[in-house]
Amino acid sequence: MRTLALVVALALLAAPAAAQTAKKPPPPLKLALVQAQCAGPPIGPCSTVTFATGTAVLKGGKEPGPTCPKTGDPKDSPAGTVTLTGASNAAGPLEGATALTAEVIYKTTFGTDPNGNCSLGGVQIETPSLTATLTCKKGKCTGTLYPIACLPKNCADTRVTTELSNFAVRDADGKDVARPGTFLVPAAADAP
Repeated sequence: MRTLALVVALALLAAPAAAQTAKKPPPPLKLALVQAQCAGPPIGPCSTVTFATGTAVLKGGKEPGPTCPKTGDPKDSPAGTVTLTGASNAAGPLEGATALTAEVIYKTTFGTDPNGNCSLGGVQIETPSLTATLTCKKGKCTGTLYPIACLPKNCADTRVTTELSNFAVRDADGKDVARPGTFLVPAAADAP
């Protein structure tokens, strides 16, 4: 009986370590988007495009996904989605293909390559990594985020860690429309 308890205890201690090395992607990262604000003058929204709500969902990849396995095209590996609702400008609700684009900048760290043939092994870069073009229908704008480039196939056995450095939805003039964030809903009056 004591031996069985020892085996169970050792199995439980080993479980967290096994979970960290699992080849399962992390859960998706969901970002709330707010109207991008600029310092001005005057202080306020950076763009004339406004929206009511917005979200971006970034999902982790699993090898060989980032290597664009089907055709070698980054569109083989969708990496997330962007949605804006109630999007409009001075002309009214946004419609059709728009000039709205989304960009994700990651700080990417490539681990040690076990067989030494990945040219990116042991390298860290911070660069635009994902992009999307948004299409709108009655003010609801959506787009799929795709990698800008494919991971070389000889790097498929190398651990890749990405950290979110920046995310923005931009208008045709390159002005930020949306960024991840939150806001406080104002009270009806000053606090007592």
